Amino acid sequence: MFPKLLDRYLLRRHFGPFLFAMFTITFIFVLRVLVDFLDLFASRHLGLLTVLEMFALSLGWILALTIPMAVLVAVVMTFGRMSQDFELDALQATGISFLRTISPVALIAAALSALLFVYNNAVLPEANHRLKTLTTDIHRTRPTIAIREGVFMDDFEGYRLLVRKVDDVKNELHDVTVYVLDPRQPVRTIHAPRGELLFTDQGNRLNIRLYDGEIHEVDKDDPGSYYLLHFNVHDLNFGDLGTKLERREEGSSRGDRELSVKSMRARSDSLRAEMAQDADSLWAASSHGLSELREQIQMQLQPPDGHIPRPAELMTRARIFLRKMQGVERQLDRKDRDVHKYEVEIQKKYAFPFACIVFVFLGAPLGAWARRGGAGVGAGLSFLFFLLYYTATLGGEKLGDRGIIPPAVGMWGINVILGAVGLVFVLRKDGRHPFRRKRRAA
Repeated sequence: MFPKLLDRYLLRRHFGPFLFAMFTITFIFVLRVLVDFLDLFASRHLGLLTVLEMFALSLGWILALTIPMAVLVAVVMTFGRMSQDFELDALQATGISFLRTISPVALIAAALSALLFVYNNAVLPEANHRLKTLTTDIHRTRPTIAIREGVFMDDFEGYRLLVRKVDDVKNELHDVTVYVLDPRQPVRTIHAPRGELLFTDQGNRLNIRLYDGEIHEVDKDDPGSYYLLHFNVHDLNFGDLGTKLERREEGSSRGDRELSVKSMRARSDSLRAEMAQDADSLWAASSHGLSELREQIQMQLQPPDGHIPRPAELMTRARIFLRKMQGVERQLDRKDRDVHKYEVEIQKKYAFPFACIVFVFLGAPLGAWARRGGAGVGAGLSFLFFLLYYTATLGGEKLGDRGIIPPAVGMWGINVILGAVGLVFVLRKDGRHPFRRKRRAA
């Protein structure tokens, strides 16, 4: 009965810190997304739903990082508090080992790892693809037209605009001069003391309404004279400014982070089959090319009657053959790098969720030993070890992509190292294990 009560007690102690860490870390990442896209939101006329959609899609990769880190923070903080309250000492005094104490947390972390793998394999690729497509569509739109004071603007085709003063609050213009440029007609000049900006169609259409102005136009037949027209209201309409977001249909082009394990294995197998065919073609082409070069060399060394040796022709043939071989070799290298990238991403989808289990074995003894520092020391240790883990994962990913190390080593190496270190710490914390030195009798 007591072990079940202990398990429920430990899980309740972890629940609060886990939620706190998860929401806090997620909020920090959301702020980072806001900073990254702030200029994009400000320069494009985006609706609220589009902005919210970008944040929702960004939560895909944010949660993949937040959940393992929240596990580490929760474990360190909880066991640190239990050690500070001498609860761990009391449990060990009753004969409950430290390994048994962390076992329910490790089981929950294992279940969380399985769920996170399903999430990374099914949800995250689709979210990454949609986020990439939406970001590309937004970048394709032109920035919202901004009227600048005292500068000749050529943003509108066929017009050149000069505004002396702009009231951004009221969208009013003062002392406006517009030059209408038509290669078939003389330049027409429009001047007005004031005007206003009227955007429609989500900023994709602009109407510049001028008041109490005049139009000057040179007579095409008599350049020495011109027409003068006074107006009360004159509208300049500019449509299809390219500032409206146009959503494209999702294409089939997907990167490695936008694919499931099954899709990446299929592409990897297809690339390996293509590489085998290319290697056979390279071998056949090289054999045939070398045979031709040998024949040409023999002809140059022993030319038949009436044949003049032409070494330059032989060198040209040799260079063409070499370029062809180098081109096929580069193609093989590109496909080989793509295979490595897919293999690395496959291993990453398994290895990163497994970090939840690693962080339990690493964070529990760290929290127990950092009890004097309180929550601040626990959070600092959590951030330090997660930064170490993330940096090592990025380094392993780069080395695996280049084929310097096997993909499994690049993605699982840091898990094995930190997991082994954490397990040793846990066993040393357990007083009944031989790793712990026995005190000598007095």
